[in-house]
Amino acid sequence: MGLLDGKVCLVTGAGQGLGRSISLEMAAEGAVVVLLERNPETLAAVAAEIAAAGGKALPYELDVTDYGRYASVVERVATSQGRIDVLVNNAAINPPTHTILDDTLENWRRTIGINLEAVYMGSKLVAPHMVRQKDGRIIHIASIQGFASSGETGPYNAAKGAIIAYTKSMAVELGRYNILVNAVAPGCMLTPMSVVNGVEETSTPDFIEWYVDRRKIPLGRTGYPEDVSGTVIFLASDYCRYMTGQLLVVDGGLMSTF
Repeated sequence: MGLLDGKVCLVTGAGQGLGRSISLEMAAEGAVVVLLERNPETLAAVAAEIAAAGGKALPYELDVTDYGRYASVVERVATSQGRIDVLVNNAAINPPTHTILDDTLENWRRTIGINLEAVYMGSKLVAPHMVRQKDGRIIHIASIQGFASSGETGPYNAAKGAIIAYTKSMAVELGRYNILVNAVAPGCMLTPMSVVNGVEETSTPDFIEWYVDRRKIPLGRTGYPEDVSGTVIFLASDYCRYMTGQLLVVDGGLMSTF
């Protein structure tokens, strides 16, 4: 038996990076994975990859800030599958870097809208179904930048920090319904989001020298999506029964150094 046999799991931003890895691993563990992704090409590619491996995926093209469409998809899934067991709030953006001196209100609102408000809205849409079941898991993908900053990423950091706080609030609110709410904070990850201004940040000479060679990351390497997806599988599985309101840091030891 897989760790997620029979579970219906929704993953936002499922078309690439962490979302893709989480979706593939959930499917491999026996889940029906509902892929929510705004890019139709990457959405189709992940759905095909899951099908080729013998898994089951339900792909939906979705911008997570389109709340009318989001509500419709959630209702369709709940009706067709009979339940919703897991929501992984993964979709996020990290626009080109700016400081408070040259950032724009438009950039702030767009980043907060996708990275934070959609987390609230997705959770709000899914939670009533979990309440009726008296069971469910909501997993937020935060970031170590929610409590430590590299600078010039204020809107992203603000959203991720708010997610960490909101995880605790939701856990308290929903615990009486046996709904567990936890968050995962990845460190430096090799994903499409690590490409900033055309440069893959975790492969630069400065990154290699400081984080790898000098062991600022004690494990001596950047992280990969697969390093995070296993943690999400644990939080979604029955092995996680008495943990809620928690943040699991997956950073190779980075936040343990100085």
